[in-house]
Formats: sequence, C-alpha cells, structure tokens
Amino acid sequence: MHIVLFRYSARVVQLDYLAHKDVLVIAPENQRKKYESYLKEGHPLPRILFLEDFVLSEIILEIRKIHQKHKIESITTLSEEDMEMAGFLHDHFVCKNTRSVSNLLFKDKYYMRSFLTGIVKQPYFRLLESKEDLECFWKVARTSKAILKPRNQAGAVGVKKITSNSEIPEEYYAGKYLVEEYISIDKMITCDGYAMGRHIKRFFVHEYEELLLDSLSSSGYYLIRTSTLYEERADLLELAYESCQKVLAIFSVRDEVTPFHFEWFFDFATKEMVLCEVGKRFGGADIPQLILDSYGVDILKEYWEILTDKESAKKVGDAKGFSFPQRISATFSLYRDNGRILAIPAKDQLEWANKVYIFVKPGEDSKKAENIVENSMLVQFTCKNKLELDQRIKELKELSKKFKYDKGL
Repeated sequence: MHIVLFRYSARVVQLDYLAHKDVLVIAPENQRKKYESYLKEGHPLPRILFLEDFVLSEIILEIRKIHQKHKIESITTLSEEDMEMAGFLHDHFVCKNTRSVSNLLFKDKYYMRSFLTGIVKQPYFRLLESKEDLECFWKVARTSKAILKPRNQAGAVGVKKITSNSEIPEEYYAGKYLVEEYISIDKMITCDGYAMGRHIKRFFVHEYEELLLDSLSSSGYYLIRTSTLYEERADLLELAYESCQKVLAIFSVRDEVTPFHFEWFFDFATKEMVLCEVGKRFGGADIPQLILDSYGVDILKEYWEILTDKESAKKVGDAKGFSFPQRISATFSLYRDNGRILAIPAKDQLEWANKVYIFVKPGEDSKKAENIVENSMLVQFTCKNKLELDQRIKELKELSKKFKYDKGL
C-alpha cells in the first residue's frame, strides 16, 4: 500500500489518477466537501481517510493501524508543508529508521512525543503554529496549567509555566514551541544506559530530589542521586526497564549502539510512569561518574569500546537482572543568583566530596539561573547509606549560604 498525505483539494494534484490503485490518501476533515464535490463531477478517487485533527500524532496513530495489516510501500506528499513529515514517516515505517531519523526522534520534542503517542503515557501536547493551536489545546487538556517548551533545547532552557488565562507572545506561534499539560507528579527518575539496537545492555536508575523545573524557583539547587527504588521498591525497576524498552523499540536503529538518558515522572503509590523526555546520550550532572562510584561500571569506557569494536559488545551481559548499587552516589548543583558576587566558600570545606567545581569568582556579576546548567557550584559525592546522605545534603545547604551577593546592582 502507498500512503499519500495531502492537505488540499484533490483537484490540485488530480488524485483521480490514483483511483483503483492500492493507495490511501490521508487528508484533513475540513477538505471533505471539496473531495465530495470533485467526486460528483465524475472524477473517481482512491480511498480517502479524513482526520478531524490533521497533526503528526494523529497521522502516526492511523498509519500504525494500517501497518499492522498491510505492507506499506511508500509514504509521500505533494504538500510543501508536509514534505519533512512525510519523509520521516517513510523512513520510520518503510525503512525501519535511519540514523538521521533516530537522532531527530531523540532530539526534536515534537517528533519525540508524536512518535511515542500510544506507546507510553505522556502529557497531552500540541505544536504551536497559531493561536488556534493553543485554543485547541485548552479544549482537550485535563489541567489548568501547562508548560511551554522549545522543540530543540535542553536543560530547561526556554521552558515556561502558563495557565489557561495566560497571554502568549507572538514569537511562540512559529512552530518552534510545544505546549503540554503540566504534570503534578512530584518525583522524577532518570534511566541511563545503552542498548544494542533494541536490546538494553546496561541500565541504571537515578532520581531527582525535586522536579527540575520547580527547583529553579524554589530550593535554588538540584540534587540527583542513586534511586530510592533500589532501597524501597525494587519491584518497580522492572516497570522502568519495560517503559524504556518500549521507547527503544520505536526509536532505535538495528545494530546501532544507543546511549540513552530517559526522564520519567514517577508516582510510587500508583506505579504510574509519565514520559518527560528522552535523549540519545548519557545524563548530565556527572551521572556516568555516579554509575562508576555506585556500581563499579565505567559506562563511558564501555560505550567507546563498543562503538569502535563491535566484538566488545559480546563481553557485556544483558542487564535484565539489574545491577544493584553498592553505595549511594549523588550530585548537588547550586544555581546562580542575582548580583555581584562578594564571597564564595573554600573548597577545603568539602574534603569528603569526590569532585567540587565552583564556577563563579568574587567581583563577578551574576544573573539568576534560568536553566539547570547555570550553576555557581557542583559537588559530586558518595555515601554509605541514607543517613550519611542526609548529613551531607545538610552540610551542602549550609555551605551554599556562604555564596554572598550584592543585590543592590
């Protein structure tokens, strides 16, 4: 079967040439009358599927259904606006992904969410190309709060909370931003590792003390640590693993070694996992070092060896049984504040830490952090147990007070 995406009248490209062929045309519902008029004029047409909402996620859901019953030979379009979309759909469903498509799925949040529609639970979202898109979003959204998120940024750059009454500047309606439901789940876990094709070889779970976006406006720092799932709910590790496996089954390329950093909102009580976003990389916040310190696995060394020598992959066992940590590792990252920096703490007060980075100096002017990578200090450390972890966090909070700012500037 050949699939044609076309958002305009059948008359424009004379779709009657496709009549009686193994072709399905997917078109917007608002074009139905024009197609019916063309048909009444004596022009036969192929099978037409009209979509009320002609957006990528809805198109993917329909093509996925077709793909279960029919072999798809091609996906194409003669609409200039849909060239990119048709090309990626063809590469995904017909070619089973190319590396360029896989990389885009992991990077572009619109494609990321659209291709995972119906695969994992995620917030309702919509690409903002016009004010009508925002109106459509609020008609469907189940929350009164939402997040504006750039399609191609990381580290919470450009992310903004809004409500249904918020006025949105015109620059947000250029197809570069998504709007998505605000998730109220207050736990976020990260799953890091790598896979060979769809098969996970290494798998490690960490969690944030507080949601990253919230931490920018509340605590003034973020803390990521070896997940409490290992201590309290080891049974839920399987759920996290399976959820990551579902994503890799859609996004991965056969035989490619795929590093991954997946972020999930996680409700321990209901066992609900909601996708935040995914990346084709290892996590920041010194996560590879946390893995080495807690599990004894040098994940970067293994990745580079496998990338350059495929025989090395045979030496890495399947992670299905999960590696359990021998200790708790964490990274504490303090955000920058406004003002001229007057004083900073001495590093020798952190002799117990593995790594200490102070990114600011007295006399410098600083602006309040707008994303998670604008830090004044980063400390990576390891603890024997939760009691020691709590003590270290308390010390770090006290030490953070020694960053002094003149806010009269």
